[in-house]
Amino acid sequence: MGLTQHPADRDPKTCFAELLEQARIAEASGFKGLFVGEHHFTDDIYFDNFQTLARMAGELGNEMNIGTSVCLLPLHNPALVAERIATLDVISNGNVVFGAAAGYRDAEFDTVGVDKAERAGRITEGIEIIRALWSKNNVSYDGDYYVFENVTTRPQPIQESRPPIWLGGSAPAAVKRAAEIGDAWLIDPVSPVSKLKKAVGLYERELTEEPTCRPIRRDVYVAETTEEAIDIAAPYILDKFDSLSEWGIIDDDAEELSRRERFERVSEGRYLIGTPEKVAGELEFLSETLNVNHLIARVQWPGMDHERALDAIELLGSEVGPRVAEL
Repeated sequence: MGLTQHPADRDPKTCFAELLEQARIAEASGFKGLFVGEHHFTDDIYFDNFQTLARMAGELGNEMNIGTSVCLLPLHNPALVAERIATLDVISNGNVVFGAAAGYRDAEFDTVGVDKAERAGRITEGIEIIRALWSKNNVSYDGDYYVFENVTTRPQPIQESRPPIWLGGSAPAAVKRAAEIGDAWLIDPVSPVSKLKKAVGLYERELTEEPTCRPIRRDVYVAETTEEAIDIAAPYILDKFDSLSEWGIIDDDAEELSRRERFERVSEGRYLIGTPEKVAGELEFLSETLNVNHLIARVQWPGMDHERALDAIELLGSEVGPRVAEL
């Protein structure tokens, strides 16, 4: 499950308490992992992903994976990220997944003083550095963006080999990078299936060996009827879609339609909304079409009532999970 952000006018203590409850319910409902994303300087509350995951790991059992989905690596010093992920690996009993991407919002790069044009080079060097620091001592590196000598990080990850590295991004260069230096390509939550089929083909052509995990992020809402699921989720999904359009991630060609028509247009191939049977069928379609075998589901969006999110989590775990467990 992927945890979400909250509107800025809400009490942050209440928001975090709700995240903790969602994590507990997700674990009790059969979810296998908990992922937290990263954004900065927005109109919503985004809790720091590393610190949030550390708290979650302390709340959950030793079988629950935790992970970043995603860490915006070019905004960080990769040696410090290597330490933080290794620390999370220890706290979670060797169950951490490191998801990373290059980022895209100008405000984030401008505020931290990183040239956005350098993001591809920075994430590539960053992954090289993290891999090296997780595998040996006294590491030296001489790159275009990072230079250091004889560095050893502690603690080291405790899981066998090292934490898996999932790389996100939908541009062709990002897909190729995931195949070349990642352990998996983490498919984004907003690209429609029609676009992703071509990207999956590119990814598979660039692979040198088959990954064990093929993850995808999707926005999901499950209710007893499809009409109920749409009535609950559509307003929040459309608001989030508008934010992504303003950030330049997606093009909105349905602005002149009614809210319901617009939701139907933008949700096609993107969002999984409906009954457990319908959502399970759509997941089977994604598995067959995109060759994915791991879902990170976001079930809440800014402004949605906490109880609505809990209802969806429980239905996903009890009614959808068993239907797709073998995919």
